[in-house]
Amino acid sequence: MDFHRQLDVLDVPRLARTPIIVIGAGAVGSFAVLAMAKSGAECITVYDDDRIEAHNLPNQWYRLADVGRRKVEALADLVRDMTGVVIDAQPQRFDGNGATEVTLCCVDSMDVRIALWQALTPRPALYIDARMGAEVGMVYCVGQFGSWYDETLYPSIEAYRAPCTAKATVYCAAGLAAFIAGQVANYASGRPTKPQLTLDFRNAVVL
Repeated sequence: MDFHRQLDVLDVPRLARTPIIVIGAGAVGSFAVLAMAKSGAECITVYDDDRIEAHNLPNQWYRLADVGRRKVEALADLVRDMTGVVIDAQPQRFDGNGATEVTLCCVDSMDVRIALWQALTPRPALYIDARMGAEVGMVYCVGQFGSWYDETLYPSIEAYRAPCTAKATVYCAAGLAAFIAGQVANYASGRPTKPQLTLDFRNAVVL
């Protein structure tokens, strides 16, 4: 792809060689992978052992014809077709070993988040955790010594349980993914990242 329209904004060569792991290829993860690839990232590995179901289509980056396929395999096809980038699609769960320079947590369970954070070896230079509701989402950007992040973790039993009909929207997923791609680009370009962002789409509020 021709990146000349952003060469004075982003360090595209460094972004292209920055190793990135994405854990979860659902709503936020699928959009984030595409956004990063379109920004110039090339070394992307995606872990997810799930398959695409019809209820995933309204809020995830997949096509009608992808229903029944493994998410990472369908995502690999989409990213390759749209950007030429060949992602490393891993149809399995990530166990925390081999965490790379930039690691994105795009899972939908607080218990899984806790287990991942505790298992990460080594701790990545930039760890991004995206948490999404139907119309409100949060993104945490954590460095190697982000002890403050531990205070944001709590067991799933304490989390708010939204009804099945109020869990996700495409605009919330895409908005969070855009912010994630921007933070990864900032990191690769030697600019600071924002530790925390809250997006409230219903009330048009950014914190």
